[in-house]
Amino acid sequence: MTQSTVAIVGSGVAGSLIAYQLTRRGYDVEVFEKGPDYPYPHLPQFQDHFRRRYDNPIYRLPPDLQNLTVSGEYSGDPNQERFLALGGSANHWGAIALRGLPHDFKTRSLYRYGQDWPLSYDDLEPYYCAAEELLGVSGTDADNPFAPPRSRPYPLPPFALSYDDRILAARLRAHGIALHTTPQARTRLAYDDRPGCHNFGACTYCPIGVRYSPIHHLVRAVATGRCKIHLNTSVRRIVVDDSGRARALVYHPNDAKVAREHGAKVIIIAAHTIESTRLLLLSSRDRHPDGLPNLDHVGQHFTCHHEWKARLLFSESFFSENVGFETGQSYQFMDPPGRGRHGGIKVTCASKYGTFEMQDFDGSTGAEIVEQMQTVRRSRLLQFHGESLGSPKKFVTLSEKRDRFGDPFAHLHYESSEFDRATYRLAEQIYDRFVEATTPEHAALDGVDHYWSGGHHMGTCRMGLDARDSVVDQFGRFHGSHNLFVIGGSNFVSALTVNPTLTIAALALRAADYIADQQL
Repeated sequence: MTQSTVAIVGSGVAGSLIAYQLTRRGYDVEVFEKGPDYPYPHLPQFQDHFRRRYDNPIYRLPPDLQNLTVSGEYSGDPNQERFLALGGSANHWGAIALRGLPHDFKTRSLYRYGQDWPLSYDDLEPYYCAAEELLGVSGTDADNPFAPPRSRPYPLPPFALSYDDRILAARLRAHGIALHTTPQARTRLAYDDRPGCHNFGACTYCPIGVRYSPIHHLVRAVATGRCKIHLNTSVRRIVVDDSGRARALVYHPNDAKVAREHGAKVIIIAAHTIESTRLLLLSSRDRHPDGLPNLDHVGQHFTCHHEWKARLLFSESFFSENVGFETGQSYQFMDPPGRGRHGGIKVTCASKYGTFEMQDFDGSTGAEIVEQMQTVRRSRLLQFHGESLGSPKKFVTLSEKRDRFGDPFAHLHYESSEFDRATYRLAEQIYDRFVEATTPEHAALDGVDHYWSGGHHMGTCRMGLDARDSVVDQFGRFHGSHNLFVIGGSNFVSALTVNPTLTIAALALRAADYIADQQL
C-alpha cells in the first residue's frame, strides 16, 4: 500500500485549490483523477475545435467509465453536464464568478423555506476575496446596487458592457431595471502569469490561459515537488477503521487488472457532486465491513438551477456576438418580494450564445448561409437563472447499470416541485418587464419544463450541524470521521441564486485553512 499525507479524489476547482494551498504549507498530496490529461493552456483543444472541427476522443472517458442513469422529468443530459478529466468541469465553464447574497445563507430564518447554512456570508467573505484573487476575477460592484458587501476590491478591472448591452441597459434603466457588468474569472489585464484577454470568443478552449482553469494551480502544486497526480485512475471506495477514521482509498488504474490501496492521514473527496456521492455510497458499511456508516442523507437534497431562455429579435441591429462571453447581469430579482413562495432569479443578457455553432449549414451555399444569418445581429438571449429547492423527488442513488469494474454507476432522479413552478411564474413576470422595456419585434420564453440545469449540480452531501439532517460540518468534514472531507457543490445547503463556482472555490479554501490549522 502506498502512503501520502493527503489524498484528494478529483482535480476540479475544489481539489486543485486544496492541493495548491496544502502543498504550499508543506503537505504531501496525491490527487486521483478518473479522467485523462487535459493540456493547459488549451491550445491543442483550440486547434482541434476551431481549425480541424474535430471532437477529440482522447479527452473523454468511454461509456463503461463515465455514465449514469436518469429518471424523472429533466429533459437534459446530466452525464454531458460534467467533464471528467484533469481540471474537471471548470475546463468548460463560462467563468461567471459571482458571490451569493448574505440572505441566501439563511433562507429558513428569513423566509421559512429550505435550511440555513451552518456558516454565514461573513464567515465566507474573506474566502470569496481569496478565491477572486486566485482565479484572477475581473469585476466591479460600482454599477451593481444589489451587490453583497466586500472587504477587498476585485483584483482586476471589469470587462465593460458590450455595445448591445449598453443599448439594453439604457432602455431597462428607464423602466427601473438595473443591468450591470459581470465579474469574470478571466484576466482583463495580464495577471499571475496569465495574459490579458484578446476577446476572440474562444473562451471554452482559451489557447492562452486567460479564462481560469484549475490546472493553472495544479501545475503549481506539482512544481512544489509535493504533489503527485494519478490520471486515468478510478477510486472505487474508502476504507474506514474501527474508530471511524478513513485510512485508505481503494483505487484502480483504468486499464489495470487489479485494484490497489493508498493510505493517507487526510482523505478529501472533491469529485463533483454526483461522483462524490457515488463514491460515498459505494463505500457504505452495507456493502463493505470496513465501509462508512451513517449515509442516510448522502444523495438526498439534490438540487440544480432552472435556467429558462428567452430569445428576442429586434428591428434594428445591435451588433450582437461581437463579445465572446456574457457581459450583462441583473442581481435585481435575486432576493425578490415573496421569496419563500418561490425562489430568486438572476437575469443574464447574453450577447454571445453560439449562434453559428447552433445552425445547421450542411448542404447550404454561401448565399444561403448569409441569408440564414441575417437575424444574428438583431438577436439577443436572456437567461432566467432560477433558484431551486431540494425535495424528496430529487436525489442521487446507485444505478443497476455497472462500470467496467462491476461497480454501480450513479442514478439521478429529478422532478420539479411547486416551488420550481412558482419560480417560473416569477420568471414570466420579469420577462414581461424586460420585453416591455426593450421593445423587441418578436420575443419568446421557454416553457416551464424546458429548462437547463446550467451543469450546476448541488446538494447530496450538504453541510449542517448534526448528522441527523446533514452529511458534513461547516468545513466539509464528514460527520463521524475526523479525517474524511467532502468538498464541492455537494456541500451546498441551498442552490443560492448565482453560478456556484466561486462559492465552491471559497469553501475549498476555507477547508484547506481548517485542515492546515488543525494539523490533521
